Amino acid sequence: MQKKIWRKINRFAAISVIALLGAMPVELFAQQAWEPPRTVDGHPDLQGYWDGGPVNASHSIEDGCCDVIHARMQSRTADRLGLLEPLIIDPPDGRIPYQEWAEVKRTQLLYDMETPTELGHIDPEDRCLLLGAPRSNYRGDLEIRQTKDYIVILYEWAHAYRVIPMDGRSHVAETISMYNGDSRGRWEGDTLVVEAKNFNDQVWLDSHGSFYSDKLRVVERWELIDSDAIRYEATIEDPNVFTRPWTLAFTMGRIGGDDYEFFEEACWEGVTNKHRLAAGRLAVAAGERQLHTHEEESQ
Repeated sequence: MQKKIWRKINRFAAISVIALLGAMPVELFAQQAWEPPRTVDGHPDLQGYWDGGPVNASHSIEDGCCDVIHARMQSRTADRLGLLEPLIIDPPDGRIPYQEWAEVKRTQLLYDMETPTELGHIDPEDRCLLLGAPRSNYRGDLEIRQTKDYIVILYEWAHAYRVIPMDGRSHVAETISMYNGDSRGRWEGDTLVVEAKNFNDQVWLDSHGSFYSDKLRVVERWELIDSDAIRYEATIEDPNVFTRPWTLAFTMGRIGGDDYEFFEEACWEGVTNKHRLAAGRLAVAAGERQLHTHEEESQ
């Protein structure tokens, strides 16, 4: 997590320089409009290693990190520099537009995950499950590989990957559901547009119980805005759970050089389940059931 903080700081410094340059006369740049690097088939070249979304987004896409200690340690510097950008850009209040019953269920999930007594109470990330879209894109680093017919995204988390056909083929049958869903891509000008559907209902959007149903549909937009930055946007809809479609967005920064390699995040399902369930059952038996939150008072 600390490595992501420093990447954000470095990116902030670069943005500051760009802002200063932007104050210079337009005429100086009139002949130097930025053109993205392109592959042999003429589309922007998105290939390379990229960091994920804002620091701590995977914990709560509405509120950020976490318990007070983590927030103080990981986010203080980023907050001073204005790097904790809001993730949800629509609705304007930055909240997920859950239906009333679904908001009640999410609150119940926050109780259950604090003192889990069955497998489904544990955050899917802590169970080492595949995290789907869009969560995989703000969980950690990723690598994009690109050909005319496919976009492949490799994730540092749990050796996960997505293979995205670009040839116009149909989605798989609606009766098929998967953790990472089924993705299909196309180019709209210089923007890569990916439609993902056929998800199962076993994964959350963050570690705060932000669940969805198997009717989830995500439309992602990947745009190279300079040689070292991708603007990522995802519009999310699920008529079974949300009152309306909603959108999150953030900027990914390029990382690493020619010799860069992923850190290994070796994680397999079941590695922590037994002790989590044992602790949860003991807490419930002792009457210590409580809501999972990151609003605890500091010590």
